[in-house]
Amino acid sequence: MRIRRLRATELVRFVDDLWLPFAREMAAMDEFDTLAEHGVRANVFSYIKDRYSDDDIATFVADDGDELVGYVTVEKRASPPVFVRGPRGYIDSLYVVRSRRESGIATRLMLRAESWARRQGCEYLSLDVHADNEIAQSLYRRDEFEIKRHRMTKRL
Repeated sequence: MRIRRLRATELVRFVDDLWLPFAREMAAMDEFDTLAEHGVRANVFSYIKDRYSDDDIATFVADDGDELVGYVTVEKRASPPVFVRGPRGYIDSLYVVRSRRESGIATRLMLRAESWARRQGCEYLSLDVHADNEIAQSLYRRDEFEIKRHRMTKRL
């Protein structure tokens, strides 16, 4: 099992094998993440391709031979100049295919994202997690993440 950067030649496979299953799983957890009914794949591919080209965003995949079994996307985000803190890393998404969960892949992906953020000069690493996703929350707590804020959402 290797943890490595996503390659440009893998973008379509990444969308089909990892990103869409992740998005569907999140939508099942919370209607806030429900995907559009038409044109999703094309729009997702365009979105992923743009993010792949951004130097402040990195996607790392867990590669088990010819199968991609997980990924993490981490971003470097600037802090507003009114704060003392410098840039922070932000985990945009983390996903491991169901059949490979509880095998340490998520931890390895998180360590790789943290290492990348540190090399980018980030002082903090943060993320959002669904309130009902207790498994993910336990992983993040084990990795020494602390709750600093609660994001609240209201349907209008």
